Amino acid sequence: MNESNYTQIIDAKDGNKIPEKNQIAFHSKYNPIREAQSFANQLAESNFFIILGVCGGYHIEEILTKYPAAKILAVEENEKDFEFLKEIPCVKKLSQNPKVLFCTLKNLGEKVLNNYKPAIDGNISITSLRQWESTFAQTAETARKIIQDALKILAADFSVQSHFGKIWQKNIFENLKTASELKINTNEILKKIPTEKCAAIIAAGPSLDESIKELVKNRNKYYVIATDTAFQALIKKGIKTDAVISVDGQLVSYAHYFFETAKKNPAEDTLFIFDLCANPSAVRRIQKSTKNIIFAETGHPLSQYASKFSGQPSFIHLDAGSGTVTIAAASFADAVGFSKIKLYGADFSYLNGKPYAKGTYLDSLYRKSENRFSNSETMYDRLLYRTELKILSENVFTTEILESYKKSLDNFLLEKRFFKNMEIFEKSEIKKIDFFSEFNYKRFLDIYIASLKKAFKEQNSQTAEDYTNQAFTTLLPLCAWFENKLNSGALIPHRNSVVGNSVILAYNKTLDYTRLYYET
Repeated sequence: MNESNYTQIIDAKDGNKIPEKNQIAFHSKYNPIREAQSFANQLAESNFFIILGVCGGYHIEEILTKYPAAKILAVEENEKDFEFLKEIPCVKKLSQNPKVLFCTLKNLGEKVLNNYKPAIDGNISITSLRQWESTFAQTAETARKIIQDALKILAADFSVQSHFGKIWQKNIFENLKTASELKINTNEILKKIPTEKCAAIIAAGPSLDESIKELVKNRNKYYVIATDTAFQALIKKGIKTDAVISVDGQLVSYAHYFFETAKKNPAEDTLFIFDLCANPSAVRRIQKSTKNIIFAETGHPLSQYASKFSGQPSFIHLDAGSGTVTIAAASFADAVGFSKIKLYGADFSYLNGKPYAKGTYLDSLYRKSENRFSNSETMYDRLLYRTELKILSENVFTTEILESYKKSLDNFLLEKRFFKNMEIFEKSEIKKIDFFSEFNYKRFLDIYIASLKKAFKEQNSQTAEDYTNQAFTTLLPLCAWFENKLNSGALIPHRNSVVGNSVILAYNKTLDYTRLYYET
């Protein structure tokens, strides 16, 4: 039984084969090649095309002729349609072209997310054959919705990368060097964690001021994992923290680790988990208090490459949602084998006019900065009203970004199969802890630089589009940063366009970083 949406293949007058559905032809019955040339000539230049409808493939072949550097994502409803269409020589030939990727509605979103790189590909072009879109209107509508949803995710990712791409790249190289120098035995550290306890995940939301009382009363029941923002608040309440998570790459994260009220070193017996993207100044600050430090990777391609370059992971992988340290803390609890977690201060909202719990670094910062005309309350109000507020209930407000953080946390708990039982999130299965190898920075750089140069040598050192080269993908967030600077006019391209290309700029900057840290 033929399950394809197409019903037959016929010969056009010029001898080329074209598909039909119930006698509706999807190309010209006289000269499909000339029709395809006209189709391609109407399209503006782009490096990435999404074509709805493969049909006989002639329009796709003409696009590649006109724009040979372009990559194409070609969409049909299901695999049966592709099997049917591959009986046409042009389609069979396209299926073997590495620049053309066939996909169905089922995997369309995934293919867009994995293959379209905004910083490299620039603008995306989405088009279709008019007859295909008319005949398969519902499929076309569904496909466009999937594509737009994927592009929204990519736009959000690109926005973050364009802001932090350079900071992350520099931080990672510094932290990798530190990790190698510390000779951290992650396996020994993680084996000592009492995973039979309940992991208390401490965020710095305003509800912590009240819920912390229960934590104090039952402290021995919990293994306390604090976000870096909540760390000082716990210190000031006299609560010993077992572990602290830090993912922020900005210099402000350094302020979380000033222990101004402590009579003794509060970090001495605490485990500190730093994302490789985290600010190195914060790492160095903690190094003065303890060597009880491990590094993690949260998905940055350079961090992932470094962790796995030797075949065995060197750094624990943590989910961080959209960069949320609370999710990273919960992910750490899951990764090391806790089956029970309880959340404190994970409000993702403002309560009674307060954005944070008492005792965070902002209290100290604002008190030092206040004067007769601008006190700490005024400064908190500025923080509170910096974006549009949404009313949840009386004296409870949120924002669009806070709601997205909450949704990310909910999705994480659901994905990891943590189900709420009263105030405790529990899961029946316990994750087995991975084995981590010691990280060798010099060996990593030798392999990384050689692989990176190979990707560019293959493209005559002008640019690189070899997505299969893992070293090349490590440049993508930095490419986004350079692309943003070029587009905003903050960087002026040289008259030679190659010099101004975000890819080559990211490549050269990364070589600068590797030379700097290799020599020191």
